[in-house]
Amino acid sequence: MWGPKNKAQLDLQVTLDRHQDAMRRTHIEDSIPMAWNGLDSFDGVAPHKTRVTIRLDADMVKWFRKLGPNYSQRMNDVLRIYWSALMGGQISAYIGDDPMPRMQLEMNDLNRRLKEQNAEMGIT
Repeated sequence: MWGPKNKAQLDLQVTLDRHQDAMRRTHIEDSIPMAWNGLDSFDGVAPHKTRVTIRLDADMVKWFRKLGPNYSQRMNDVLRIYWSALMGGQISAYIGDDPMPRMQLEMNDLNRRLKEQNAEMGIT
């Protein structure tokens, strides 16, 4: 018997499979700008917000709205969690994805910024 929980699990699997296939075809790592280095989340400064128009599934919008005020911030948080997990190597963009090059680029950029900050403060 297909109850709501089983239907939700099946819907999740189908949606994940569809997105996994789409990401494999488009190689998401090629579409992520180098400027998205994730340091905004470490600097303690809120990133600049950009207004966009986007079409979302009605059931997803309804669910986020039911969670209360600031639902668009929660949607942004979900995207940031996904992006952070992708950049951090906890998840793969597509089957066979190697997150190590992304992680190494992020670490190199972070080290460069830290060296620049230390040099500005006179720390050797």
